[in-house]
Amino acid sequence: MNYIHQHHPVLLLLDQALPLIDGLELCRTLRQEDDNAAIFILNDYADELGKLLAFAAGADDCLTLPFHPRELLARLKAVLRRTELQAIVSRHRLLRCGPLELHTEQREVRVAGEVIGLTSLEYELLHLLLRYPGRTFSRAQLLDLIPGFQQHSPFDRAVDIHISNLRRKLSQAMGTDTLIETVRGVGYRLSMSATETPAEPSPRGQEPAQLALAAFEHAPVPLLVLAADRTVVLYNEAARHLCGWSADQVVGQAKCYSLLSCHLANGTMLCREQCVMNAITLNRLSDQTACYSITLKDGREVSVTAHYSSLDEPGIYSGYTMLALEPDLAGTQFP
Repeated sequence: MNYIHQHHPVLLLLDQALPLIDGLELCRTLRQEDDNAAIFILNDYADELGKLLAFAAGADDCLTLPFHPRELLARLKAVLRRTELQAIVSRHRLLRCGPLELHTEQREVRVAGEVIGLTSLEYELLHLLLRYPGRTFSRAQLLDLIPGFQQHSPFDRAVDIHISNLRRKLSQAMGTDTLIETVRGVGYRLSMSATETPAEPSPRGQEPAQLALAAFEHAPVPLLVLAADRTVVLYNEAARHLCGWSADQVVGQAKCYSLLSCHLANGTMLCREQCVMNAITLNRLSDQTACYSITLKDGREVSVTAHYSSLDEPGIYSGYTMLALEPDLAGTQFP
């Protein structure tokens, strides 16, 4: 509790069977204090009643031990998408685009001072487009980023209908229907430049992407986060223990292929053109698994199963890839 009050983490993984006070009670206490951190409760067994109690205590999700790191990653990404949208509301009181004003605290949209009546989904659509003027969002991204679609109408056609209704209302108030553009074959974007009036700075002072990366530091699985040019931007504790290099020698300096020396059994190096990330980029894959060997700092060769997962999310990440390594230490050998 002292650590939480001092550092304000964005996400907590709580074991339900904690000593002195269990995870559910800790979760309930934090919610009573209006702490808005995302909270995952971890259980040793699948139990419907246990999950219901966890959600009743205010948990965002419940996971049964053991779980695969990729499942945890997928759930983290889903929660962080929601917290990013909530952070937008908390950090900005007013968004402007010409005579159009969106007041986040009142959830009102005004044109020349007159309130425009929008549905909840129309408001969320306009809010997202105003927050990222000029950025094109596909229908799938809009369905994913706006929770209301998941609850009421999770279909591509629903996006078109709500965009059409939003355009009609804005056109009647502003005298133009060109505010929201259709990008043929892709999606929608805001055509005019939007400005925003910020609220008081957040005391946490960290972007969601930085907070998300920090959450992976103490994961029990060797994890690396790679930029589009293969530079290692996160190299967690388990990865350092496996590879032997310090974070100062790797983060922001080394490419993944120079750090790991990825190679096949016949000695073929998987770097540059042969890199697995090329296949991910060219084929627009969100996940890819490969088996190869890596060379550690002490010269040992270790066979690994490598899981690549795209972290490319609007407003959170840009071109990052998560690499999770499952080493076969029993088959470790010196060259």
